[in-house]
Amino acid sequence: MKYAMRFTALAVCVSVFAALTLAGCGGGKTPMAKVEGEVKFDGTPIEKGSIVFVPSDGKGPTAGGEITNGRFSVLVPPGAKRIEIRSSKVVGKRKAYDTPDSPTFDITEEVIPPVYNSQSTLTKDIQMPKTRVDLDLKR
Repeated sequence: MKYAMRFTALAVCVSVFAALTLAGCGGGKTPMAKVEGEVKFDGTPIEKGSIVFVPSDGKGPTAGGEITNGRFSVLVPPGAKRIEIRSSKVVGKRKAYDTPDSPTFDITEEVIPPVYNSQSTLTKDIQMPKTRVDLDLKR
């Protein structure tokens, strides 16, 4: 579980970094479509998470960003994409060291099933200039 928490945190950071990098590096070379939408899990908007658009053919840049209160807005290169959704929740606290005054950190757990992230089969063809993606994921 410790490695899963680190992987989830790393995946969110990489996703956000990729989105920010792509948003700032378009430079007219790669056309970018505005992709907006809403993501729910069992009918409830995802409070905080990430969405990533991966080229279905494995070629080209990946793009993504944050989901906040169920909504997202990102710039994505057009084409067929596989979609990955992640969201974690705090399930406890852990001391960094075995001392009384040790700082603590959150222990998190992925709440979205792998079928929607690492094993995702969600797909969407992203069209210029704008594409809407609304998802209601089920357990």
